[in-house]
Amino acid sequence: MGRAILALSSILAVSTWSCDGGRTQDADADGDADGDSASDADSPDTTPDTDVDADQDLEPLVIWPNEESRANSDPWLMEHHQEIQQLRPRILALNFVNARSMDEMRAQLEEMIAVMAEASRYHGYRDPDAHPRLLYELAYAIDLRDASPPDGWPYRNSTLYPREDPQVGYWGFDYDRLFTREYADLYGIDDPDVPGRHLTLCELIDRGLVHEVWIYGDGDVPDVSAAEILELKPWYDDERRRRDTPMTPCAGNGCFEPDDEIPCTRTVRIGWFNNTRGPGCFLESLSHGFESIGAWFPLILPSLSRDFIPFANYALDDRYGVPFDSWYACPYEGNCLQYPSETSVRWDMESLSGEIDPYDPVCGNVHFMPNGRRHYDLDNPASVLTTCEGFGLHEGPGGDDLLRTFSSETFAAYRDLAPDCMGPFLVYWRQSFPSDGSGATDESGRPILSFWPYIYY
Repeated sequence: MGRAILALSSILAVSTWSCDGGRTQDADADGDADGDSASDADSPDTTPDTDVDADQDLEPLVIWPNEESRANSDPWLMEHHQEIQQLRPRILALNFVNARSMDEMRAQLEEMIAVMAEASRYHGYRDPDAHPRLLYELAYAIDLRDASPPDGWPYRNSTLYPREDPQVGYWGFDYDRLFTREYADLYGIDDPDVPGRHLTLCELIDRGLVHEVWIYGDGDVPDVSAAEILELKPWYDDERRRRDTPMTPCAGNGCFEPDDEIPCTRTVRIGWFNNTRGPGCFLESLSHGFESIGAWFPLILPSLSRDFIPFANYALDDRYGVPFDSWYACPYEGNCLQYPSETSVRWDMESLSGEIDPYDPVCGNVHFMPNGRRHYDLDNPASVLTTCEGFGLHEGPGGDDLLRTFSSETFAAYRDLAPDCMGPFLVYWRQSFPSDGSGATDESGRPILSFWPYIYY
């Protein structure tokens, strides 16, 4: 997985945080609903904007979505950004894998939800009482499998898997079909205002019934190419005000293509979950999506990029005068980096080489943890000093961020939780995201806003 566009035959994910009370719907391949009826979910379960754990004497949490705001890109998110303590986005999960039951899909996605919750506990690696900032709800589970695949069917994904024929552009997955009346009837979610009519995906997003789509597919048997995560998102100015321009199709790990005619006016997020992989891989996919809005396209959300770029150790050219922006410039084969000391790094990129001393890797990026020697290096026992855990807290001498020791042991507790791809490190990485109440500030004293609400701007 690179920061470049990736096909899904190589990666993606699974994870258990139960969302009691979340509505799910099983729709047969012909669109008829089993179990909970679509009409039960005509309007969102409008969680109040406060919530209290009955087992603890805690202050109420400020939650989104709530009675005042429930849809992606709602101005309420920007106006109350730093007050939000927990996001509870609703997932529309689409099961295209003929060999996987609905219960199997649910189990994997609930496991993923649990990993995402753990990864959103600010400094959870040392604060056992930290609450999750991101607590997904599996709102709709839609059965798009074949009751009986055609004779000689060559794919593990069903006949309803939207394939371009012929393929146009990079992706063979026909994303815009998910937004059509054809698929609205397959989802089978009733329009409360028009009896017998089903809501389209844009309408579901606009009403706050769905905040994110997870495609449950199989990428191990060759099929049409799809993206780890794609996102259609508004542009914002430095003050987090939405710009009056068309949304960008490139806010994910890759871009929706010009032939993907998506008529939505709010953020659209579509992740692709490989049923044969573990939670660490999907966590990596979603983290690449965050790198996109935080660093790769810094004009989408300038206020986020201002803080995320130093957090994730981008802008190496500005900070250290090297001829590249990040360690993604490293070749994929062999070690590119060495650490002569805990505060220096030596880099070697074929005809180019050099050394940075002193060097602070901060929190690193999705492929390169602070002491990574190469892409996907989870096993370097050598330690480095980094300001990751104290990013923006100014706990060190002279008000600098405090350097702490980092090695492969730092995130060892997460190797069983999210064991594949870069998952173990990324749980730690996300737990270090500045969050509500962290008190983090930049060098000028400006507050660093929580990273989490930006996802649904």
